[in-house]
Amino acid sequence: MPKLIQNFRFNISLLNPFFALCFMPILFFSIYGQATNSSTGNKTLLPDKLAENWRAIGAARSLSADQISVLPDGDVYREYLAEYLTSRHYSDGKNSLAIEVFRMKYDSGAYGLFTFNRARLTENRLEIYAGRYLISLSSDTINSVPHQELIQVLKNNIAVSNGEFPPLPSHLPTENKISDTDVYLVGSAALMKTDGVSDLKDFVNFSGGTELAIAKYRNGSGVFNLAIIEYHTPQLATDGYSQFQTYFNNLSTEERSKRLLKRIGNYVVFTTSNQDIAGVEKIASQIKYNPGIYWEGKKLSDIPIAFRPPDPLVIEEVSQTAKMLVRTFYWIGVMLFGAVVLGITSGWIFFYWNRYRRRKLGLDNIFSDAGGTVRLNLDDYLLPPGDQKTDEKKL
Repeated sequence: MPKLIQNFRFNISLLNPFFALCFMPILFFSIYGQATNSSTGNKTLLPDKLAENWRAIGAARSLSADQISVLPDGDVYREYLAEYLTSRHYSDGKNSLAIEVFRMKYDSGAYGLFTFNRARLTENRLEIYAGRYLISLSSDTINSVPHQELIQVLKNNIAVSNGEFPPLPSHLPTENKISDTDVYLVGSAALMKTDGVSDLKDFVNFSGGTELAIAKYRNGSGVFNLAIIEYHTPQLATDGYSQFQTYFNNLSTEERSKRLLKRIGNYVVFTTSNQDIAGVEKIASQIKYNPGIYWEGKKLSDIPIAFRPPDPLVIEEVSQTAKMLVRTFYWIGVMLFGAVVLGITSGWIFFYWNRYRRRKLGLDNIFSDAGGTVRLNLDDYLLPPGDQKTDEKKL
C-alpha cells in the first residue's frame, strides 16, 4: 500500500508541469486581453478624431485612482470614488481643446463631482456628466468651440449606464431655489471647500454612508443656504443631530435667531443666517422624509446578501428544477407501483394457469408446490425397516 501511494503521488507530481503548460497560456491571454481591452477602451473613449474637424495632438494619457489622489482636489476625487482619468488634446487648426474624462465607480459620484465643480469652473472650462463619467472640456477659445456636437460624439463613445440618480438632492425644496446651486457631498474634503457649509466640517460625520445636499435660496432680499444631511440609521441621525445642537448652542443668541436647525426623520436640516426666519421655516417645511433603501451598482451581487431581492432568473431555475424533480419522483413512483401490480398480476395468472392445467390433467389431488418442483420421498430409503429409534418416535 505505501508503494502504491508513493507511485500515485509521483504520477501527480508528473502531471503538475502538464497542467502548468496547459493553464499558463490561458492565464497569459486573459491578462493580456484585460490590458488590451483597457487600452482599447481608452482609445475608443478619446479617439484620434472627434466630429469632423477635431484631430488628436499626441496620445491619450491615463491616470489610475492612486495617481489621481495626488492631483489638486485629489482628496475630493477619492471621496467621489474616481477610478481613472483619461485626457487628450485636440485641434481643429484654429482652436486647441483639452478633454479630460473621469470615470467614477457609481453614477452618483459623477453627478456629485459635477455639482462640486460647477460653482468653481473658470470661464474657459465646460463640464458635463453622463452615467458614471464626468467630461471636462477646456480651451482658451471655449466660446467658439461647437460644444453640443463634441458632447454628443463623446457621449456616443461612452457606455452610459442606467444607474440610480442620488435621491437626496431631489428632496431639496424647489420654492425660491436658485438654479444650478445645489451640491451633492459625500465626504468632509468636499465639505471643507464648499461655501456656506465649510464650518460644519467638524460636525458632520460621513461614516455609515452619510450624504449632504445643499442649495442656495432667495428669501425676500436675502439669500441663504439650506442643507439636508441624511443619516442612514436612526441612531446615526440622533448622534448627528446632537453634534449639530452642540454647534448651534455655541453660536450667539442673535445668530441662533437667524438660523434653523430641525430633524425630519433621518434628515437633519440646517440653514445659514437669514433675517426672515419665518420664510426660511416655510421653505424648510416642504422637506418630507420618505424612508427607502437604495443600492448602487450594476449587478445584483453588488447588493449585500441579507438585503438582496430575489433574482427572477434564479427563481425560474429553482422552479424548473423543482418541477423536474417532482416529475422524476412521480414517474419513479408510477413505475414502482406498476412493477408491483404487474408482479402480483403475473404471479396470480401463473399460479391459476398451473392450477387449471393440473385440474384438466386430473392431477389436482396430487401434491405439487406452486413452482412445479419435484419432491423426492426418500424417507423409506434412508431408514431401514424396523429401526428402533423410528419405532420409538412413532409410539
